[in-house]
Amino acid sequence: MTHLTILGGGPAGLGVAFYAHRAGLPFELYEGSPELGGMCRTLRSGAHLYDRGAHRFHDRDPEITRDVAELMGDELVRVVAGSAILDGGRYIDFPPTPLNVMFAYGFREAGRICLDLVRAGWRRHATAVTFEDFAIRRFGKTLARRILLNYSAKLWGLPTDQLSPDIATRRLQGMTLRSLLYELVFPGGKTEHIDGSFLYPRGGYGRITDALAGALPAESIHTGFAVERLECGGGAVKSIRRIHFSGGRARDVEDRLVSTLPLPFLVGLLGDALPESAREAASRLRFRHVRLLFLRLARLRVSERASIYIPDPAFCISRICEPKNRSSAMTPENETSLIVEAPCFRGDAVEQLSEEEFTRKVVAELSALGLVDPKEVLETRPHFIPNAYPVCANGYARDVGVIREAFASVGNLETLGRAGRFVYSHLHDQLRFGKDCVRSLVDSSRADTA
Repeated sequence: MTHLTILGGGPAGLGVAFYAHRAGLPFELYEGSPELGGMCRTLRSGAHLYDRGAHRFHDRDPEITRDVAELMGDELVRVVAGSAILDGGRYIDFPPTPLNVMFAYGFREAGRICLDLVRAGWRRHATAVTFEDFAIRRFGKTLARRILLNYSAKLWGLPTDQLSPDIATRRLQGMTLRSLLYELVFPGGKTEHIDGSFLYPRGGYGRITDALAGALPAESIHTGFAVERLECGGGAVKSIRRIHFSGGRARDVEDRLVSTLPLPFLVGLLGDALPESAREAASRLRFRHVRLLFLRLARLRVSERASIYIPDPAFCISRICEPKNRSSAMTPENETSLIVEAPCFRGDAVEQLSEEEFTRKVVAELSALGLVDPKEVLETRPHFIPNAYPVCANGYARDVGVIREAFASVGNLETLGRAGRFVYSHLHDQLRFGKDCVRSLVDSSRADTA
């Protein structure tokens, strides 16, 4: 029976461990930090609960949704709360809804947007070379520059003509001439793909990874084991021999190694087992980190929205989430809280701020945006989330391909997850990766036995 060694205890690692255990495959999971869950953890501050980001579980994979619903029971509930872009004091639905955009910007601007959408409809099927190409062809120049390109440049840390079209998510598919006509005929109606509906656990998003971990045998989970290097030999299926951890301890890899660690970091761990071309490709891959600030506020509510996006480059803030709008159990009735995100690279101006400076800057920006009175702030807690987003710059797919081709020489290695595959994805995707991986191993074992 195939034995799995799993590196990383975030949602991807926990997902493959969960499905392996359910299929009867033995495994050992190693996580470098003291706690499991990675980005998908729910933290506590007094009576307040808050996630490490504005997370939502999207019902886009029926099989995975059934698995999570069975695991969570009645704790997983459906939430209806839309998101918005805050642009110059105006709230624009996100994903953008045409009529909302028109009324927010006035009829002259609305006419320009309509004309752009008609022109975009003529050439929307042309191949986009960059994300900027994609955005302008999908939304037209006026709307794309107002609410999408500035935000994307802030989030990913690069000009949008240096970003791959791959960063466009399914949420951006709805602003078309067809959806405009639909809303004109049915005022107040929205096409299905821009409905602000999602699933969320009553006790916070981290309850999903808690439940995954709780379904696993405790003796197979090892936290506080930071990987230092991987020893390889033979270049065959069993070429990865041992994993060395802090303190000189080591573990043998009996059969398959599944890594959810950041792809460039994994390349470094493998060292000379990979060709120089793979190491050069890995050096060009970058991750966007996130500085996060939790704020406890002496007021009942800031907004009714699930998330608020800030495209203005004058602000370091990119996204704001109010936990109460996901679950009333997250916040006491007489208070509310916010989670504020600011993306950064190592060494840039935002990353170099001290925790006190970062807190003051965020509070000042929230005040300038008209969202928070500094006198309402009762408590703050800063956090740093490394490797939150793989930066899909132009040419990144070529570099990832070079690395994956090099991995083919390490016959027992599999990479999974957002960081491990260097692909922007969500929790349901991570669980799908894990389930498919385990299913493939089980099928392969059955074929070998037969």
